[in-house]
Amino acid sequence: MFITAMIIMAISVWCVPARLKSLLGLRRVWPWRLAVLLLTAAFPVLLMSGAYTTASPLSAFLYSVSGLYFIFYCCFFVYLILTCFLRPSPGKASGRKIVAVGLLLSLCYVGYGFWKAGSFTLTDYEIPIKGLSEKLVIAHISDLHLGGQRSENYLTQAIEAVNARRPDMVLFNGDLVDSDIALRPELFALFKNFHGEKYFTTGNHEFYVNTDMALKMIGEAGIRILRNETTETHGIQLIGLEYMSADKNARDPHIVNDLTIEEELPKIRRDAERPTVLAHHSPVGLAYVEDGGIDLMLSGHTHGGQLFPGTLLAEIRYPLVKGLHQMGASRFLVSQGAGSFGPWMRVGTFNEIQIVTLVPALD
Repeated sequence: MFITAMIIMAISVWCVPARLKSLLGLRRVWPWRLAVLLLTAAFPVLLMSGAYTTASPLSAFLYSVSGLYFIFYCCFFVYLILTCFLRPSPGKASGRKIVAVGLLLSLCYVGYGFWKAGSFTLTDYEIPIKGLSEKLVIAHISDLHLGGQRSENYLTQAIEAVNARRPDMVLFNGDLVDSDIALRPELFALFKNFHGEKYFTTGNHEFYVNTDMALKMIGEAGIRILRNETTETHGIQLIGLEYMSADKNARDPHIVNDLTIEEELPKIRRDAERPTVLAHHSPVGLAYVEDGGIDLMLSGHTHGGQLFPGTLLAEIRYPLVKGLHQMGASRFLVSQGAGSFGPWMRVGTFNEIQIVTLVPALD
């Protein structure tokens, strides 16, 4: 998929200036091709090189700006293709109108997505659990992505919103940070303000930053880190798995270790007669989770696709993308994520913190 995307972008670098030449009557095309190439390549280069994970404020700024431009450019490219097929190249005056409309539509798309990504929504789920003796409220927070784009202000808003719901437990289900710029004691000290017990499982992004420092700060913030282990709390067995693939045959572009759910989950000792909740960052290995007798699996990672039409691609890439699902006796709840990754944008999705109320199942 990555190679296909790069081929499409290379074609666009050639086609967009050519289309603008026919619409605007440009004399020279090569300066435009060079400019388009440099501007469009900036975001993929920062992303693939990992420069966005550094503690550099300049890298964070360039990453954020180039991400917005990249989406703007993609929208404009699609628009030019559609107008090319709909009608022949118009004259110079009407050509300017075609370009102006395309720029405006692309700007509106990016502007709306930028606005939508600045807030989050609390979504409520009530899930009956067999064998549970009393109600348990879990604030499920995945994919917060603290770093160059989200910091103290956003985290403080999340704390206030979650605490207002008085959860018994707060579960941070991976991708808490995506840049070393977030690894500051004053930022992580804020996590102590969350009410209730606090637990954390690793996502893939914790392995792209200074992992040891990130885990150290998370632990010092009073958050218990679960790495392929279980703990008993509030009448449930809570299992936390480190980020891993479903099995050896899985195609995972985010692979960070050789662990698999197929092999690791059976190793974790638990009482099969007691309620069990599993936290794993990515909604994969569903069959192994069902076979393991897990009552509820909590995941994130997908961002719901984050941006349309990426929402459609996510449906192809992941077995589950968002919301509550059931396979056999096991339920699976997938969060769209409390933050965003890459471009600060949300279109067709929203930043989400899930308030999960577990209640005793009626026999």
